[in-house]
Amino acid sequence: MSSNGKDEVERDINEGLRREIRSLPPGIPGGAELGAELGYYAGVTESYLRHLSDKPEKLIKSLENLKKLLDAFPTHNAEDVDIIEEASKIRAKFKKICAQLKIDAAYPETDNLSF
Repeated sequence: MSSNGKDEVERDINEGLRREIRSLPPGIPGGAELGAELGYYAGVTESYLRHLSDKPEKLIKSLENLKKLLDAFPTHNAEDVDIIEEASKIRAKFKKICAQLKIDAAYPETDNLSF
């Protein structure tokens, strides 16, 4: 291969790398936002599990099941796991528990997240 051909290959590789780097940031804010949301759910769940020993067993079981879902949530991209579906299950479970506790299920920091 001539040096001109090597230069073209190197240029194409560098351009591909720049494109790949440019494609990363949109996913990073979404991942950070989801992580913050799930962290909030985990904190609320842990807090209620520590302080609700006098509540109905059904509610305690629901909190324990939510904790299991949160603990099982992947911490990295896995092709065999639908992260959106798993997050939806967690949100639904959290909303159901909040209804049982008669508390607001809204994630309070949504407006404060910025990237």
